[in-house]
Amino acid sequence: MFNFMNRLQTQIFAFFVILLLAVQSISFWMSFNSNKQLEQQQLSNQLAVAEVVFQAEYENRNYYLSAFAETAAKDFGLKDIFIDGDNRSFLVALNNHRKRINANLAIAVSAEGKIIGELVANRSQGREKVALGSEQGHAFRYSLATEFENINPLYLLDGKLYQIKFSPLTSGGSSVIGWVGFGYVIDDKLAGSLAQLTGLSSGFYLNAATAQDEQKSAVPNTNPEASVLGQFIGHSEPEFSHELQAIVVNYLIQDLRHDDYIFWRQSLGTVDGQHVFAYMFQSVSDVLQTLEQQWLKQIGLLLLLLPVSLLLAFIISSKITRPIKQLIEQAKFIAKGNYDSSVDVGSSLELKQLGQEFTLMQQSIVSREKKIAHQAFHDPLTSLANGNELNRVSSAWLQQGTSMGLCLINIRRLTEVNLTLGHAVGDEVIKEFAQRLAFFSDRALVCRISGDEFVLAFESLATEQVASLMAELQQQVDHKYCYHDIMLHLQFTAGVSIFQQGIDLVTLLRQADTAVQHAKSNKLDYQIYTPEIDSNTLDRFQLINELKHAIDSDELVLFYQPKMCLKSQQITHVEALVRWQHPKKGMIPPDVFIPIAEKTGQMHGLTHWVLNEAIAQYHKWQALGINLGIAVNISAENLKEDNFCEWIITLLQQTQMPVSALTLEITEDAVVADPDHAIAQLKALKMHGLKLSIDDYGTGYSSLTQLKQLPVDELKIDKSFVQQLMTDNDDQIIVNSTLQLAHNLGLSVVAEGIEDKATLTWLTEKGCEMGQGFYLSRPLSAAAFNEWLAKQSV
Repeated sequence: MFNFMNRLQTQIFAFFVILLLAVQSISFWMSFNSNKQLEQQQLSNQLAVAEVVFQAEYENRNYYLSAFAETAAKDFGLKDIFIDGDNRSFLVALNNHRKRINANLAIAVSAEGKIIGELVANRSQGREKVALGSEQGHAFRYSLATEFENINPLYLLDGKLYQIKFSPLTSGGSSVIGWVGFGYVIDDKLAGSLAQLTGLSSGFYLNAATAQDEQKSAVPNTNPEASVLGQFIGHSEPEFSHELQAIVVNYLIQDLRHDDYIFWRQSLGTVDGQHVFAYMFQSVSDVLQTLEQQWLKQIGLLLLLLPVSLLLAFIISSKITRPIKQLIEQAKFIAKGNYDSSVDVGSSLELKQLGQEFTLMQQSIVSREKKIAHQAFHDPLTSLANGNELNRVSSAWLQQGTSMGLCLINIRRLTEVNLTLGHAVGDEVIKEFAQRLAFFSDRALVCRISGDEFVLAFESLATEQVASLMAELQQQVDHKYCYHDIMLHLQFTAGVSIFQQGIDLVTLLRQADTAVQHAKSNKLDYQIYTPEIDSNTLDRFQLINELKHAIDSDELVLFYQPKMCLKSQQITHVEALVRWQHPKKGMIPPDVFIPIAEKTGQMHGLTHWVLNEAIAQYHKWQALGINLGIAVNISAENLKEDNFCEWIITLLQQTQMPVSALTLEITEDAVVADPDHAIAQLKALKMHGLKLSIDDYGTGYSSLTQLKQLPVDELKIDKSFVQQLMTDNDDQIIVNSTLQLAHNLGLSVVAEGIEDKATLTWLTEKGCEMGQGFYLSRPLSAAAFNEWLAKQSV
């Protein structure tokens, strides 16, 4: 065993040595490559910074000169002197303006193109001397009529290059009487400033070469003593050797780079036929000096760490092998299920701590096993039994052949509590509800199986016992619950299913859930499952699976109900109503399958089908000489689509259907769901000329304020207010008020549900614009509608 431990120690040590060598090698390789990348990045960053600094400095001078020229040009005193023609006074005023920005050059040009003022400032030994320029009294070099707005910002005067900006002097609003400009000299001072900001040698070069000279200089100029073409008009270095000048010129003129230097240049334009370049350069060794020092330090650190790491590897390998046997023996002991022993593997602090942690691990394993066992069969929020416990217990009951019963309970309005008060309050409601249900724990298994769903599972339950059980449950749960001064009324909806031969727990739960849904739909407190209440659920499930196929195939059909203009008593519009011609179930009305489409995300495809079919029918009627507008209903789900408006406009353009021929009808509830987004969509549709109508007005929840904000054109009074219009005075008041309200808002009105002539006459007299209903016609297929329309025109 001693030899074995030595071999293990040797293997561990060898492993550490190989690992350390590999890490050191990889680290060295990565450091080397990283250093090379840093060198390139440092060079690139240096040039990038130089370019940004130069652009900022150069553009700031341009902006400052331009802004000051405009300011000086607006000086009424300067303009008055200019107009009076007092040249001496004008030169004094011009010089005063020049001194405000320490400009090196100030020029004033008359409207006739004559330089009436040219002041050149030179600094010598800390003193500034101002003199007239050589162009004083001469004609300005540029054509003012055609070129002045685009005057070159570079100005060469008496061998010096200036950066200059002009601004017009105006009189009487817009009459130009002359121009005034100010400039800064481009010289060593500017180059020195750039060098301080960038750390690079900077300067400016004026290329005086002619085209012939440039052709002769196609061969690189490598002679340090050879004269270079052009002249350096500014440079930051006090000592600028001929050799370095030749290197810079070769780069500027012929783009010949030198391996020992980094370069940057920019052409500032031309002046008097000569190119002006700004340049910056620096020795590569100077730029990378800091990185090279860091690289040497990294190499030294790597070499120092290698022996230290090897020594540590040896120490660690020897320490590790000593307590291994003890740990192995103790692990075997624990593996047999012995969790009550303590572990001691050495006298050092670390090994004692390891032994303590090993002992704590044993205790933690026991605790976790108990906790896992509890969590596996209990709900973490309420500590009630969960679905796993329900399955375990009920399986035993069903095997015994008992008359087991399940009561599935849903907490009412828990979603509203979560949305209004937050999920934390919702959890408190769930825990309170669980405590109240715990009253039945002595005779039933009380479980929480999901968010707001609880189950009371009875080993034996008869149908006759359900009524008294529900009364007792109502009494136990129904009293109010106060949470932080908020009074909450706890209510529930329950569904009961009782065991029948041949069914399992899953079926019992499904039946109970069906009973709950039936109770909710019919506003009942509870419902006992019977096969009769399950048929609609099965049919609905089948319709959900078949609806997409119906949209993609030919099972859907559009019916059209005529809409009469009450003033002309003519049919001018129709409403398109979708029907489902099911191959087995026959004609399915929209109030059955449209809610399914909305809840299953199929409203998008359904609306697209209806619009395409309605537009196709519109063109068929146009071909027959029938001119009718078509109204199509859209859903709240459609308004949630961000591209719905764009899709409709594109569809109308592609199908060449006039926008005025289509009306989109929406219900009030579609707007209430998300008013901001819905109103934005409707405004977009309205902006493109589409006619919008509020359908079933009076049955929704919209307020008058919201109605005022809606970009609609008409209201459709719901048929529930129109069908009994001639026998119900309240309905007459409601309809008459709605007509007045709509007309005051500039909206037209359509009345639905007209079922007799008296109602039609009453609405006509009250100024209602349009009407529809069974008195005029029921919804008809396209073919039947054509026949009906033909009979109306006879």
